[in-house]
Amino acid sequence: MKDIFENLLNYIQNSIFWLSAGFISAIGGIDGDIRVLFYLTIIDCITGFLKAIKERNVLSKNMFIGFIIRKPAIYLGIATMYQLDKASFMKDINISLRVCMITGCIIMESISIMENLTKLGIKFPSIIENILAVKKESLDKDKSK
Repeated sequence: MKDIFENLLNYIQNSIFWLSAGFISAIGGIDGDIRVLFYLTIIDCITGFLKAIKERNVLSKNMFIGFIIRKPAIYLGIATMYQLDKASFMKDINISLRVCMITGCIIMESISIMENLTKLGIKFPSIIENILAVKKESLDKDKSK
């Protein structure tokens, strides 16, 4: 019985290792931009959870969509843009779609964190609110096109 448990544990550890290695490879490796986005994703999850506790809707559909569907989809989008960057027909443009995707996601996560903190009662200097409002407006215009 002990051998079965050890083999199962070893199999799970190897699976996690190889899945992680494949994921890191698919998103183009771990660099400063991905680290920033990863930390902002975690902070957004925490602030979103705290906001949901305050608003008494922890088990809502929005929480499910935000944490279970939207967060992994961010990284799938980055993996897609990285694969497009590697495609031969994209070599003639001088911009990385991966970096553009990561930058857009960093802005979106930052805005979401600020909105969550505002709903938790945190006040920000007006210059920060103005900058975020301009960035959000610019992103919303790009979405509607």
